[in-house]
Amino acid sequence: MPIALDDPRVRLLKTAFVTYYHSDLNKAIKFLLDFGFEIAEQRDDVTFFKGYGPDPYCYVARRAEDGLSKFGGPAYLIESEEDLQKASRIPGASTISKLDAPGGGVSITLTDPVGHQVHLVHGVKEKEPESKDLQKLVVNYEDDKPRIGRFQRFKMGPAPVHKWGHYGVSYPPGTYQKMVDWYTSNLTLAFSDKVTIEGKEAVSFFHIDRGTDYVDHHSFYIKPASKDEKPDVAHSAFEVHDFDVQQLAHNYLESKGYELSWGVGRHVLGSQIFDYWYDVSGFEVEHYADGDLVNSETPVTVQENGPNTMYVWGPPRPATRV
Repeated sequence: MPIALDDPRVRLLKTAFVTYYHSDLNKAIKFLLDFGFEIAEQRDDVTFFKGYGPDPYCYVARRAEDGLSKFGGPAYLIESEEDLQKASRIPGASTISKLDAPGGGVSITLTDPVGHQVHLVHGVKEKEPESKDLQKLVVNYEDDKPRIGRFQRFKMGPAPVHKWGHYGVSYPPGTYQKMVDWYTSNLTLAFSDKVTIEGKEAVSFFHIDRGTDYVDHHSFYIKPASKDEKPDVAHSAFEVHDFDVQQLAHNYLESKGYELSWGVGRHVLGSQIFDYWYDVSGFEVEHYADGDLVNSETPVTVQENGPNTMYVWGPPRPATRV
């Protein structure tokens, strides 16, 4: 059962898209195509990229007019016009405006306590999901071998993106609780897991609260920024079909000379198989597959930060890029 209609928070339905501004838009477009997106619509200063799911687009690449690449914020699809009105009453909210983008709709922008923008959209028309002929593999185990006389054959190339799944941002010292309070009181985001550093809550993963309906383990997370670091986007993650598609794309991106951040491995919190890359503007983007689903009845874990909170297998987490 979804959350109640009289919930005072703005009711989120699902993730919609993320926006990035790039100093070299042409180079960014080339990377994003190699990453696995397809172009939904292209204009002089903006390109809308789609996956094969029902969203008309899931990544917006805009030209940075000032020459400075930056994150333009996430967008969530919200449930109703009533939720737009709720959002408009949140301090600092923008006016409601039309979306000049595939699928149409309207948008309103919020700003969190440390300056990160959050866009809420409504009335966006979905497209028909597209077939990519991605097979659900039959796997042979040591004691059960159902794949008889059939072979696993693959081809290296971009991993077709299904949807935008989640993102994270950093926050400055002393603002963790302000961030938690703002997101959980204004939007239907609920804890999935919490990570402590020296016993204090510091990293939190949030899912879209749809009551007992199952949803992705997290659509959003927060982490502390270092003392010398400006709060910014951490990464944005995009769902792909399975591990083989992901690994083939890893090899493909490697062959193109792009810069690997971290992967391939499997997370603990969320269980996703992950593969992180730097785009041409230096932003971290992730392919992920096989993530967990949670609901309001799923226990929230709390654990101390360490190697065992980040990954089960895979290469060690590299140092932060300079």
